[in-house]
Amino acid sequence: MNKSLFSLLLVGILGITGCKKFLTVIPEDFVAPENYFNKEQDAVLALNAAFFDLKDLNFLGGLWLARGVADADDAYSVLEGNYIANHKAPTNDAAFSNHWTAAYRTIEKCNVLLANIDRVEMDETKRSVIKGEGLFLRAYCYFFLVTQWGAVPLKLAPTADPTDIRIPRTPVAEVYDQILRDMTYAESVVPPASQEQYGAADYPSRSAVQAMLARVCLSMAGEPLKDVSKYAAARDWAKKVVDSKLHSLNPSFEDVFVKLISNQYDKKESIWEIDYADVPGPRQSSYIGYLDGIIGSPADSGTMLGQVHATRLLYNLYGSKDLRRDWTIAPFIFTATGTKTYWSSTQLYDRCIGKFRLNVSPMPRVNSRSPVNFPVIRYSDVLLMLAEAENEVNDGPTQLAYDCINQVRARAYGKLLPGATDPTEADLPPGLNEELFLIEIQDERARELAFEGLRKNDLIRWGIFFSRLQAMKADVNDTGQPAVVARQKTNIINLVDRATEKWRLWPIPPNEIALNSEVTQNPGW
Repeated sequence: MNKSLFSLLLVGILGITGCKKFLTVIPEDFVAPENYFNKEQDAVLALNAAFFDLKDLNFLGGLWLARGVADADDAYSVLEGNYIANHKAPTNDAAFSNHWTAAYRTIEKCNVLLANIDRVEMDETKRSVIKGEGLFLRAYCYFFLVTQWGAVPLKLAPTADPTDIRIPRTPVAEVYDQILRDMTYAESVVPPASQEQYGAADYPSRSAVQAMLARVCLSMAGEPLKDVSKYAAARDWAKKVVDSKLHSLNPSFEDVFVKLISNQYDKKESIWEIDYADVPGPRQSSYIGYLDGIIGSPADSGTMLGQVHATRLLYNLYGSKDLRRDWTIAPFIFTATGTKTYWSSTQLYDRCIGKFRLNVSPMPRVNSRSPVNFPVIRYSDVLLMLAEAENEVNDGPTQLAYDCINQVRARAYGKLLPGATDPTEADLPPGLNEELFLIEIQDERARELAFEGLRKNDLIRWGIFFSRLQAMKADVNDTGQPAVVARQKTNIINLVDRATEKWRLWPIPPNEIALNSEVTQNPGW
């Protein structure tokens, strides 16, 4: 993308200090908005600056993936440090507050844009598009916040003065209502993916907004809100993406990620992704694949630390013919000389995440950072959401629900590749009831979307987060399975045993509570 250079310019112009908490910062040392928002390019730069903050290492740049959501049943952190993923409260609030701050920093820039765009002299259609993008981005940030922290301060205007920082937490249902309002407006004005500069790593297209609305509605239908009426809305939004005919599955699951790793944009499969490049800096390159990639450090393979490993529970969900398994869960590590050393068939807790492997990134390869793009939402996710919603709305799977999940399974078994035989081999058996079909959806989402930041939220909305953690503990204690290395076993048991009820939500950062007297802490913290 070419937005990043412009973003850097506006970051300097607006001067919002990134090292402070955004609910508590008063903008200073910047050109006043009334002196800046005069022409169309000003509005474009403001929008770009807001999108630029999504790239923060503490937001979608890799730290959240490696140390914030690796606490479900598909992965575990091998580090016993004070990481969220280990269900260990840190000695200070940085691990939590950095994610919080990155989201609110983006929201503040959206609010500045939205408060000033109506007085810019510009074409009305273009104004509506920019406003829609700003509303969608703000809503996406609030969706991130509400799923991680629950009730959060709902701030819909720029910070004006020191008294503007004392904002109480807004109930979860009201935050979701605002998310739906903002995204629904955006859906009506944002261009389709067929238009240049929209979709994949460019601006979010109409498909991205529709797909995200489906995700939001499924979240509302599950715990904690349990608004089951939203299943129909989720179905309708996901179906709009499918019915647009603008998207289809890449026949090769592996190629989906090769493209994300090598900055090749595929607007059919990748509905929305966050673009990174091999440029040092907290908002240019990422840590995706660096922290949570395959262990290995040869210069020509890119440094990968392997701090997050897959679980045996996830590995055993895949069939032997499922081509996703050995790409998602690497069967090897790299030696110091760059050769591959393969794990034995019993070493199923030793295996690293293979999805974002830097050894296929463009040369020259990098150390201590990553050029890998983050897939916010893919077409396979939309198909699985549509299948799930259809099953819930109709008290059992329809033909459409079967068609959607079977497309994903067919790709997984190589049935979309040239020369494939037995095209229905991977199809689910007919006649499943609602409960059994939901279990198939739950397992298929684990197989297809592992390590993309969705599993924990999925388990929570289904109401099975703690039972799946207990299943992971039972697996490492199962004497009928191959032995687990003692250190790995201890890490997993500790992770599960520390997962008390309070870990459904993260703690509100202590500094925010100290500076905002209206904010209360989450239960148990």
